[in-house]
Amino acid sequence: MKRAEHQPITVALTIFAGVYAKAYIVPDAGSLLPQHSHKTGHVTAVTAGSVRAWRDDELLGDFHAPALICIPANTMHSFLTLSDNAGLICIHNADHLEDDEPAVAEEHSLDLED
Repeated sequence: MKRAEHQPITVALTIFAGVYAKAYIVPDAGSLLPQHSHKTGHVTAVTAGSVRAWRDDELLGDFHAPALICIPANTMHSFLTLSDNAGLICIHNADHLEDDEPAVAEEHSLDLED
């Protein structure tokens, strides 16, 4: 698999009132955001466009903005963008951050071609 030409772009990041929220745009349809899990549960909001989501290799389905996807703690999850400029916001409890970021329990990366 080749690395997507246009990587996700963080457009906003805030920690306020006990909530961590990171908003980003994925420019190209067909971009795969690899599986990872967090030590605590969180919600991913689809704010623009559409994504296909998996949790622990189980297809959850297609989500079209506006939509919310609940991700339990220690659950692998990934997203495939179905439209250009898909918008996502990851929303976490800020009381459980490590180094000002949501604690990652496990992370997978893609094997990319040169």
